[in-house]
Amino acid sequence: MLTRTASLVFAAWVLLCFTVLSSKADVLHSWVQLGPNDQIIVRAISASTDCPLLQIDGQAVAMKKRAMPQDQFPHLVCEYRAPKLVQKIMLEGNPLPTLNPSLKRIAVVGDTGCRIRGTRVQYCNDPTAWPLNSILVEIASRSPDLVIHVGDYVYRASECPDPEKCGGSPFGDTFKSWSADWLDPADSLFRRVPFFFLRGNHENCGRGNKGWFRYFEAGSLPSSCPAVTLPWIASVEGLDLISFDSSAGPAPQSSPGLSNVYGQMARDLFGKTSGEAWLLTHRPLWVNMQAFGELIDGDDTQRAAFSRVIPENVNLVLSGHIHAFQAIDLLDGPVQGISGNGGTQLDPMPTEIAANVEVAGSLASIVVSNSDFGFLMLTQETDGSWSMDAIDAAGKTRNRCRLSGRTLSCE
Repeated sequence: MLTRTASLVFAAWVLLCFTVLSSKADVLHSWVQLGPNDQIIVRAISASTDCPLLQIDGQAVAMKKRAMPQDQFPHLVCEYRAPKLVQKIMLEGNPLPTLNPSLKRIAVVGDTGCRIRGTRVQYCNDPTAWPLNSILVEIASRSPDLVIHVGDYVYRASECPDPEKCGGSPFGDTFKSWSADWLDPADSLFRRVPFFFLRGNHENCGRGNKGWFRYFEAGSLPSSCPAVTLPWIASVEGLDLISFDSSAGPAPQSSPGLSNVYGQMARDLFGKTSGEAWLLTHRPLWVNMQAFGELIDGDDTQRAAFSRVIPENVNLVLSGHIHAFQAIDLLDGPVQGISGNGGTQLDPMPTEIAANVEVAGSLASIVVSNSDFGFLMLTQETDGSWSMDAIDAAGKTRNRCRLSGRTLSCE
């Protein structure tokens, strides 16, 4: 028979075990993302009233409460900002990925949610019609050092009108919609690789801004929704990744009223780059496609603000917004890459390689495109150039290009 003291010790041990197990179970999602000021950001969504236990390089640190439960977002969001090159991250005893000091393999994906908007409805319950899970599995199989999401996460804008296609789907800017469209599919990949997140027009004010600012905005949580957030740069061993918020305004253009704001931001930003730099912005500056009975050639507002101030060291612009893959080699500017084919309904796009094409008043030596679901994989070669492979949801390479400085060659 246990003594009273032994009984109390045993009860305390059981309570401790239960608390630890409960705490681990309370972490619904966690991930690591790049941020400004040479930092990475560890984020966690917790069903508990307290933040989870975090260790950085073996030292216990206190996560801060970023967003409290409210309305359609019933869970606590916590974060911790750490130096970018920490060696080990443990959240409730489970490892999270750290940033490789040399980025050699970068996956780019965007426009990933399943569209439900009025009568425009995807087969969200069919993994071939909405193949995001397959795409993320293919990304994981290539062991990237970083995944860049170029924006547009939540597409479930209205109640499902067709039970066969999307019966039971959540909708609107809610935790359930963010879970269905992005958090749940990406959860396994979150545990393998750090991310770089961009804000798309589906995250602008009045659409998906609440989830965006709670979960993925690199800055602090604002008290009200800003139309534009400040740009920032993440530098990793000679490669500058420039984050620019082009979410504001109707599709396909961003708001013309922001041209002066964009211009000032660009002048301040580009002067801070050194070495090779990539501009990451949801809306592409240059596009070559026919849609809705008209020519779509890119975002006039950003072109007007940036085109004369983009320095020579900016070799590549990476975007989404257009639901396809496209790469454009401009003779008088950086290469434009588009990877907006990550799951939502696709846009029509030619499949051949076109030469000497005029795009928004500039001449492009090459325009290569496809309208398959998939992602873009960039791999640095020994000579410093980058292979750019457009890979479909089944893992097949649809287009293969090489970026050397500002020159693109494709096959």
